Amino acid sequence: MLTVGEALHGAALRYKDKAALIFGDEQLTFRELDAKANRIAQALAGLGVTKGQRVGLLLPNGLDMAEAYFGLARAGVIGVPINLRWSQEEIRYALMDSQISLIIADKDFLPALSSIENMLPVYYTHLDDDAAARSWEKLVARAPSDALPVAIAEQDIWVIVYTSGTTGKPKGAVRTHVSNLMIALTLVAELGISSEDVGLAVLPMFHVNSLWVVTLSVIIGATCVIYPHRAIHPQHIVEEMNRHQVTYTMFVPTLLTFLADAVEAGRVDTETLRVILTASAPLDSTLRDRILNGFPKVRLYDIYGSTEYGACSVIRHRLDGPLGSVGYPVIGQDVQILDDARQVVPVGTIGEVFAKGPALMKQYWNNPEATRDSFTADGYLTVGDMGYVNADGLLFLVDRKQDMIIVAGENVYPVEVEEVLLRSPDIGIATVFGVPDARRGERVVALVVPRTGRNVDTETLHKLARELLADYKRPYIIDVVEALPIGPSGKVVRRQAKEEWLKTHPEL
Repeated sequence: MLTVGEALHGAALRYKDKAALIFGDEQLTFRELDAKANRIAQALAGLGVTKGQRVGLLLPNGLDMAEAYFGLARAGVIGVPINLRWSQEEIRYALMDSQISLIIADKDFLPALSSIENMLPVYYTHLDDDAAARSWEKLVARAPSDALPVAIAEQDIWVIVYTSGTTGKPKGAVRTHVSNLMIALTLVAELGISSEDVGLAVLPMFHVNSLWVVTLSVIIGATCVIYPHRAIHPQHIVEEMNRHQVTYTMFVPTLLTFLADAVEAGRVDTETLRVILTASAPLDSTLRDRILNGFPKVRLYDIYGSTEYGACSVIRHRLDGPLGSVGYPVIGQDVQILDDARQVVPVGTIGEVFAKGPALMKQYWNNPEATRDSFTADGYLTVGDMGYVNADGLLFLVDRKQDMIIVAGENVYPVEVEEVLLRSPDIGIATVFGVPDARRGERVVALVVPRTGRNVDTETLHKLARELLADYKRPYIIDVVEALPIGPSGKVVRRQAKEEWLKTHPEL
């Protein structure tokens, strides 16, 4: 039976006293993690939380968060991880929408949750002794370590992960035990990871990327290092990699840029790292080549996926490999490109990307309309990305459907413009969006952040755009900025960047 609790127990039987999770100076062996999962399941049962009920998780990266995920799995209880960067209103919406029965939160959320405590129980981590009655650690420590006698099936729900909500209220992607394990097993097979490896989970664990890195590590008996700082800092990432001799990790391109800077400056060990997985945004050729040249032993993969899809496609990057593609469908996944009538389009034609396979979410929680709109009758799912498949079967993304810019009736996909700008060795990060234009409908605006120690000549970038882009795709304005807003998944938040930029340009 492919359930998360059983997968953990199997690893504990095989690897016993080997380190399963490391967080700063703390660590848990596989045997200890298995026992802690049992205690959490028993503690939940003691509070009257039963199979199928939801528990909100407002926890930063750490052993607490990882233990909670596996303890909930062992109890058949559904975890609802909450984005810690959300406003109180957004947090309240997700908690109420998912109809949770209990909250486990870091003590820093005491003020924010005070108005909720009269409606449902809240337990906090790292409380002082005078607040022990609400201490999550003390409650779990008192619980027995025997396995809870509850039957859990593969298709039972493990987590509901809320999306960023860029087109309205956040939507809860319902993910089952088996769908999450299939992501882990697929990545293990595609990337060649084994129990002898050491992984690093960098991104926040309320985000699916780190959840999947932790899960795949634990179920195969690999040690997983959880990034121990609240804020992501490139030097801290390098320190963790060197300290623990990390062999595989997942980055987004914005963080991969910093890693390339570190290796070129001689600050990171290049001999140990052998697998890098990048996701969430396309990888340009300049950054690809910097990583492959800097880490001669590394296999660099680009994965396309989402909270809803899981892993959809993957490609191994090579110095002379194809550019711009997110690869072939992963094991068990099928990809189709459909038009607005949801009919398959010819090879090479841009349409909406749909995927089908065992790694998909089950549905959107409490949102049958969104579920119906996202799935086809035969089970293919879309998250609104636009792309095409070439004659060799490679999938290319052109952009998110809702981010498309329309200039004089022509469609412009921001990622295509960004990729051109990122060919400049002076550019570290770029984002592109449209602004209203009375004559053309919209105009293209680009914001760029220089690489460390580099100066940007905007006229050179305009020349590059003139050489490589059709006239309607070329940025009308290229503005050099010190930084761009980065979301919890490591991607530039294009909508926020646009809003902030427009505040300083009221004439537009």
